[in-house]
Amino acid sequence: MAKHALNLPSLDYIESLYDVMERELGPTNWWPAETLFGIMVGAVLTQNTAWGNVDRSLGALKAADALEPHAIVGLKPERLQDLIRPSGFYRNKAKTLQSLSQWYIERCDARPEGAAGIADDELRAELLGLFGIGGETADDLVLYVFGRRAFVADTYARRLFAFLEFDVPSGYSAFHKAFAPAVLATGLDVAQLQEFHGLIDEYGKAYRTDEAKAESFLHGFKV
Repeated sequence: MAKHALNLPSLDYIESLYDVMERELGPTNWWPAETLFGIMVGAVLTQNTAWGNVDRSLGALKAADALEPHAIVGLKPERLQDLIRPSGFYRNKAKTLQSLSQWYIERCDARPEGAAGIADDELRAELLGLFGIGGETADDLVLYVFGRRAFVADTYARRLFAFLEFDVPSGYSAFHKAFAPAVLATGLDVAQLQEFHGLIDEYGKAYRTDEAKAESFLHGFKV
């Protein structure tokens, strides 16, 4: 029996959706960070916690002159755990930060440009191979740190496209596999894809329920 084809948005639909959301909500100036390495650390720390907690942890790292890859690698695990404690799951997150920082130093010379010779898919796969780096974190890093075209298939994106009556597979990996090709088939460049992620998250925070979404500017949105 043939599999039922998923109802997915067309590239024209996605581009029009971006235009409407940008007009209504933009610019979001996403991702909030002072440095690219700060984005890397924030992407790890924000897993399963609120951004306010991440901000406290980033502040503690900065105050300790530890918001730098070589410094992260050089810290004793217990000290790093203490600095990032506000973000929760601090033992695993400390291990992830040291693993990611070590990779960033050895593979990229601690510079995003150091990954220039790594193909997009290979870069994502390498990140996914590191301890504690899942699909969402890898896509955040690929998009915001390494400046590659990527789609962050997070919970807000899943809820948005489900509300818009598309078929949304459960789980990050399946949703990403289904929707990333459609998003990346558009003409949206890296900066626009970064903004698209920010717009989706800002929309999700402003309109948390389907009832709220139904009263939003996206009610009945069609191309």
